[in-house]
Amino acid sequence: MNQESRLRNGDLATTGQGVGGKVRWDELTGLVRGTVVLPSDEGYAFAKQGILEYFDFISPRAIVYCESAADVSATVRFAGRHGIPVRPRSGGHNLAGWSTGEGIVIDVSRLNGIKVGHSTIRIGPGAQSIDALTELARHGKQIITGTCPTVCAGGYLSGGGIGLQTRKFGIGSDRVVAARVVLADGREIRVSATEHPDLYWAIRGGGGGVFGIVVEFEVAPIDAPTMVYFNTMWPWEKALEVVTEWQEWCSRGSVDLGSVLSILVLDGAADDEPMVQINGGYHGSETEIGTALDELAAVVGVAPLLRTVEELPYDQAMKHVYGCETITVKECHREGTSPEAVLPRQPFMHERTRLLGHPTGAAAAKELLEAFGADLREGQGRNLYFMALGGVANQVGRSDTAYVHRDAEFFVACASLLFTPSPSPEEVRAAEVWPARAYEVIDPLSTGGTYLNFPNPDVDDWQTAYHAENYARLAEVKRSYDPGNFFGHAQSVSG
Repeated sequence: MNQESRLRNGDLATTGQGVGGKVRWDELTGLVRGTVVLPSDEGYAFAKQGILEYFDFISPRAIVYCESAADVSATVRFAGRHGIPVRPRSGGHNLAGWSTGEGIVIDVSRLNGIKVGHSTIRIGPGAQSIDALTELARHGKQIITGTCPTVCAGGYLSGGGIGLQTRKFGIGSDRVVAARVVLADGREIRVSATEHPDLYWAIRGGGGGVFGIVVEFEVAPIDAPTMVYFNTMWPWEKALEVVTEWQEWCSRGSVDLGSVLSILVLDGAADDEPMVQINGGYHGSETEIGTALDELAAVVGVAPLLRTVEELPYDQAMKHVYGCETITVKECHREGTSPEAVLPRQPFMHERTRLLGHPTGAAAAKELLEAFGADLREGQGRNLYFMALGGVANQVGRSDTAYVHRDAEFFVACASLLFTPSPSPEEVRAAEVWPARAYEVIDPLSTGGTYLNFPNPDVDDWQTAYHAENYARLAEVKRSYDPGNFFGHAQSVSG
């Protein structure tokens, strides 16, 4: 069953049409300061969009752009009175389509404030990474973000938060010291180690929009005034050595090393060889990472085709990570969100992911690459993507927060890309073949875990894959704060 069928037959089938007769949308408009967008409104087609064009087939009954926590509370209460399900949305990046639905989308992108305090930073759930990094640079502060400029704090921090800073500074949610949350009954509460500590535990890795809607995070900043950005490109014929040796290189490397390896082909019918890239951020000196890259080249057996190493202010280094180093900050946003924004949406992506507790070894790497190259076809792109984890992140106990994956050393994703938002069923089936084959290779090598912020609708026993032994406690928290499962989707914690 393809992704659209799964959503239509499962996830969307529970949305209902409300109770108590005709819904008076003008009532909701009068309750909020923000904007209520209905299917009859001119801006509706854009308002329902997320990062993946493929989910544009989903048509919410309304999208509410909230401008305050009070707006969120009012919308939650309105939806509850009318029996209309809701989906919270901060940046719309959920790759399984869970930030949209056929009920009300509660959009918190306008709750994007960033306030710098003496020892913490208060950040709205709609703050995009590129904007947070840019604003905080003015104050000499920084926070943990991922590798995409337009991901927002709401989903990123609630699901854990991994990136190039993981080995050095830990998981993003580890640095959340408090939050304000709107519950299913519309009440707003503050959670911390001493206030609703069970809910505070759950929102740090248990998933966004599952127990309530976070309307503000309070996080501890990181000490990262600069970072060395490095980028290397390698010949395709050495891909096996690169994949194998890079994993070992990361495992024995300093916690200062954050790195990603990506093998990408954009069109299976093209004559171009796949691109083999290793890049990342190093929290040390240019000399140290230069020496480390020399060591990597020596064990791979060939020098990279391209190599750049540059120490930069932290926000500028992350612009390189985002691929935005040649454009302005205003341009480094999703097209359509402002007149300057130029970043495109992705039409279609099907992905399988796993967390690894150790390097794959050469034999499994060879199987992955064989699967990557098999049955490539015109119009289909593929990406094999590794991110180094571990380090400081794994010094936290498995049940100290809801984020349980403290034995993970690598995140691996195997993705198919299509460049039409409405692929045929046959094209979708073909796109699912390579990720499925790759999953068969990596699953036996994995920790059994899957990272929640890169959801897998097809994963077996998702409760264990996402949450392991923490699921039982998460279910208890759910029963306490959302006993009616007002906030939910196909793979969200239920009581």
